[in-house]
Amino acid sequence: MTQAPRAATRRFLRLLVQALNLAFWRRPKTAPELSGFGSFLASSALALLAFAVQDYNSTQSPAEFFSDGFHVHASYFLTLLIAAWLATQLLQRPALWMLLSALAVLIGIPWTAISLYANDRLADAGNLQLYAWRALLAMAGFVALFRTIGFVASASPPARRACASLLFVLLLAWPWYGQQRAWFWYPPENAEQPPEPVPVPGKVLAPLAPSFDPRLILARQPLLVQQSIEAVRAQTPGTIDLFSIGFAGDGSQKVFRNEVEYFDRLMANRFNAAQRTVALINAPETVNQVPLASLSNLRTALAGVAARMDTSEDLLVLFLTSHGSEDHQLLVSLEPLPLRQIRPGDLRAALDDAGIRWRVVIVSACYSGGFIDALRDPDTLVITAARSDRTSFGCGSDSKITWFGRAFLTQALNKTIDFEHGFDLANKQIREWELAQGETPSVPQLAGGWAIRRQLAAWRRTQPTGPAIAFYPRDDQATPGLK
Repeated sequence: MTQAPRAATRRFLRLLVQALNLAFWRRPKTAPELSGFGSFLASSALALLAFAVQDYNSTQSPAEFFSDGFHVHASYFLTLLIAAWLATQLLQRPALWMLLSALAVLIGIPWTAISLYANDRLADAGNLQLYAWRALLAMAGFVALFRTIGFVASASPPARRACASLLFVLLLAWPWYGQQRAWFWYPPENAEQPPEPVPVPGKVLAPLAPSFDPRLILARQPLLVQQSIEAVRAQTPGTIDLFSIGFAGDGSQKVFRNEVEYFDRLMANRFNAAQRTVALINAPETVNQVPLASLSNLRTALAGVAARMDTSEDLLVLFLTSHGSEDHQLLVSLEPLPLRQIRPGDLRAALDDAGIRWRVVIVSACYSGGFIDALRDPDTLVITAARSDRTSFGCGSDSKITWFGRAFLTQALNKTIDFEHGFDLANKQIREWELAQGETPSVPQLAGGWAIRRQLAAWRRTQPTGPAIAFYPRDDQATPGLK
């Protein structure tokens, strides 16, 4: 090794030692030296390597490497560069840009490792615990960056250093947490197969032949919905109660009925919502006993449930599963009934008209991310099976449950009653299945308001967690078990 590379290596090692000291709030013994873009690149490469190693150790072996998450990490490093540039402008010390950028990347390595480890251990933690942990990390990051800026720009006024540190934390907090979900390692294709076959693209599925009189069924809907509402137990004064409504939109395939029937059992037995659930299902086998999944029945059910809630404190979990279209309509169908499709605005209007404040809305369908903008507000948590421009998987005629239904309902929510944690668990599981099958990622979405997160945390503190609920479709009830 020639003299120049040796000198560069020694400088980088000194920079690394300085960063590790600063990460844990110790002032380095050596003086700062200006760095170039090469130090930033080397720091970023080391950070990526450290993340990949920890990700590999937390993934079930054997594991295969995928580069899909690289762009998320690259976006984080770009944001960090911008934050460092703005901070040095605020400090009026632009020459420190690359030095501050490289130190910030290196300081993030141990704290990212700590955060990843803690997230694994807090898989069943409540939002209050998570917020406390993230607040501690944010404060630790602020202190580390404040000391770092004081180390490299000691001549700058303390007020400028504090403002620059706060700017750094505000700009980097969200990207930093986001890049911790940009995994590189997944099980190989033969390590775990998806739960059900994927439908063949373009294949038209024949609807099930109805064995009922359409006019009679439509005439019976008011009575069926009223009976379902009358069976709902009223809220307990002074307690945050959870109510649920399941909606299986497409009656041509059993997979949606299976999901809503399972969701109904899950809410009743694990989420302490016994006798506070309503199921709306489009299926030839249930038309005589269960109300149809139609927009009018949904509006009636929402209004009826709201009348039995304390709408100022109780929670509604609304689960809708069906096919979705590229123009963001939820398929509502049971041939030959004339049923109207549901658009995002229809769903928002139905919820608002019912007067239910606290809502968890789960939409399992292709392109279901298109519902988020219409439903988003501080009092609502919205979870969708796919991004607005992506399909989801597992809704074929041979399927018993969709990929999202299996990952989120039967697996994740049997490990945690925290819907956001359940989403995180399901999101990674679905991505593993998609990579194994070479499918375009569905990219499930979550959008949560600050107020609903607080209300859900308050509910979890008062509720016992019920037992895990096995999934067994109606046709398999003779031999129940997790399929």
